[in-house]
Amino acid sequence: MPPLLTVTGRDVLFAHWPLDPAAVEPLVPDPLSVAAYDGRARVSALALENVAVAPGALSVPRGLRRGFAQLNLRTYVEHGDESGVYFLSLDSGSRLGAAVGQRAFGLPFRPAQARIRRAGDTVRFTSRRRTDAGDAAVFAARYRPDGEAYAAEPDSIEAFCIERVRYLFPAREATAALPGDGSDGVVVGRIERDPWELRPVDATVRTNTLLAAAGLPEPDAAPELRYSPGFRMGVLPPETRD
Repeated sequence: MPPLLTVTGRDVLFAHWPLDPAAVEPLVPDPLSVAAYDGRARVSALALENVAVAPGALSVPRGLRRGFAQLNLRTYVEHGDESGVYFLSLDSGSRLGAAVGQRAFGLPFRPAQARIRRAGDTVRFTSRRRTDAGDAAVFAARYRPDGEAYAAEPDSIEAFCIERVRYLFPAREATAALPGDGSDGVVVGRIERDPWELRPVDATVRTNTLLAAAGLPEPDAAPELRYSPGFRMGVLPPETRD
């Protein structure tokens, strides 16, 4: 099946916070359920630069690329035999990118003041979005790769949090552009990509009100941090499951 879009990104920071599943459950709508690793749910922020977005399987020539910063907040869910990520928010430094992601894929994209800057191999990422409640969802971090590249091992925390190729949300939340019909089913979106190239990271999360803005409690542990130099993925048409 050909992809709807091909997305290329780089300089990805993964930050995973362990939380009590009971704290995450109110944010996960039926018929989905929270997935746990070692008895704890995970909520993850992904800070990255979307370098290029192209229709189908096309690639954007380097001279025509217009990158923008993006910040994804997600947790991990199950529905029957399906498992994947559930997006709590996707903050985009591109208003056009946010509008397309929201209308075409039914995902909670929002425009944000997001930017990414580099000095050598050090990346500085900031994102700020005003919430419906009037407060701010802010995330600011400095990071750089620090160690040898590796791939996620089976049953590892990286496999649970990072090596995901499906996202799920209730069919009743689908937009007119999606095959959801307002039923009690689930929309399953899929991506195609090679396994992530991961590296340890020297990172400092300087500001984080992202979880609080989503209605989550303050984590009782430091985030588990990883880095990837980048990715290229094909976004396949979503499908509805009963």
